[in-house]
Formats: sequence, structure tokens, C-alpha cells
Amino acid sequence: MAEFKPISTQKMKEFGRDYVKILWRELRREGKDATGALLNSLAFEVREEAQQIKFFILANDYLKYVDKGRKPGKYPPIKAIAKWVEVKGISPEAVFPIARSIFKFGIKPTNVIQRVVKEFETSPTLQKKYEDEVVNQLINMINKNYKEI
Repeated sequence: MAEFKPISTQKMKEFGRDYVKILWRELRREGKDATGALLNSLAFEVREEAQQIKFFILANDYLKYVDKGRKPGKYPPIKAIAKWVEVKGISPEAVFPIARSIFKFGIKPTNVIQRVVKEFETSPTLQKKYEDEVVNQLINMINKNYKEI
């Protein structure tokens, strides 16, 4: 959860739409769209509470594993692997070997969140749209709150 005052609710909603659009594109670019569940879960919420505007990026909880990866030493949810295998057209016998491989080797991070942030930092179009000061404030807010996940 992030608190933010100096920007209008309307501008925050515009930022949210752009952020989700770019995140959606980056996830597709990484091939993280097998079932569509993660992409379909992407959303944002802007709330005005006690003279503050609060901004939230919403997604299925496993976005953190897609973004940051997964360290070895823990098995992933078997049901999720089974669904992914089915969607990909892979033999169901591969579910446990895939889970074991994730247990042994983990999952490589995609860093999609930081790539979205980088796009906001470097895109002349987005910079012009939100102005440098507003973009920097939003990026700091996202980075601070993403680390708390």
C-alpha cells in the first residue's frame, strides 16, 4: 500500500492504466501468458482515503515468483504445474519432474517489474506525459512498496 498526495486521482488512474498495459506487454514478451490467468489478473486500484490517494497494483500472488524468480529448496504448487503442463500440451507425466527441477534449481527471475519502472524512467513519451517529478515520485513509491511484498 502506498500513500501519495501531490498528484490527482485522475492522473493516478491514467498512470495505473499505462503501468498495467506495459506490465502486460512485458509478461507476454517473457512468455508468461500460457493460461492467461496472470495477465487477466492485472489491474490497479486508486483509493482516496483521509485526504490521501492510495495506489495499488493488483495481480495473482505468483507475480512475485515470475518477477523475482524462486530459489531452490521448495516445491511449487503441483496443481499450478499440472494446469500449466496441460495448457502447454506437455505430457502429464512431466508434472513431478518439472516440480522437482524447480525444487532443485529454482526459477530464473524475469525482472518485469523493474523493466516497467525503467520504461517509465526512460520513455520520452511517458516522461512528457507525467513529467519527471511525478514519475520519480511514483517509481519511488512502487519500489518501496514492492520490496515489502
